[in-house]
Amino acid sequence: MRLKLPFTARSAGSSLALVVSASLLLSACDGSGSTPTTSASPAPVVTETETANPVTTTRTPSDAAPSPTTSEPTGSESTNSPSPTALPPLGSPSMDQKQQAQVGDSDMSIAGIRVAEHETFTRVVFDIAGNGQPGWWVDWATDPIQQASGLPVEMAGDSFLNVNIQGTGYPDQVVVPGIDTGSYPGAGIVEDINFTSIFEARSQVLIGVSGQPRNYSVSLLQEPTRLVVDIVH
Repeated sequence: MRLKLPFTARSAGSSLALVVSASLLLSACDGSGSTPTTSASPAPVVTETETANPVTTTRTPSDAAPSPTTSEPTGSESTNSPSPTALPPLGSPSMDQKQQAQVGDSDMSIAGIRVAEHETFTRVVFDIAGNGQPGWWVDWATDPIQQASGLPVEMAGDSFLNVNIQGTGYPDQVVVPGIDTGSYPGAGIVEDINFTSIFEARSQVLIGVSGQPRNYSVSLLQEPTRLVVDIVH
């Protein structure tokens, strides 16, 4: 005869515990002899675009803004077209007489005369050949008069800048032959240039300017040697 025992919560709990214990025992006795482990998720890969530091681009001479530069006009200075670059005149222009003593022997010569118009001034350049450094004596004159003889000089212009370059010799006394005396074309406010003569180591050049006398400067540049006269407009 079979007896039926009543089912209770305690007996159910005991049965569940036995089942769990048996499962753990079977796992421990796995043929591999090792306990299973849980693998972590892989770390995210940081790409170059995700870096915190931005990339800095260095400007090269080809893309950098050009520096303002200044240059003395060359070659095509005898032109009535203004220079595309706005240059300031050299030195400190004024109405005062300008003078400077020469350095070295009087074996220099005027090798060339060049003229160019700029936005605020017209520049006259005297190329000087020979040894030493030229001196000068420059001032406005009421009338164009040749040195020594005092004879009038026929030339264009309303006002006349009397440029005397010291340290220049006669053709047989100079290191490099200079240009001939006579008239040379102007540009800008300079209507005419007249290389009148050489007398006692002084070359006289008269510059005929349109309008009234105005501020000007005289500067000496070297390598090569040039005497630069800037006449403000």
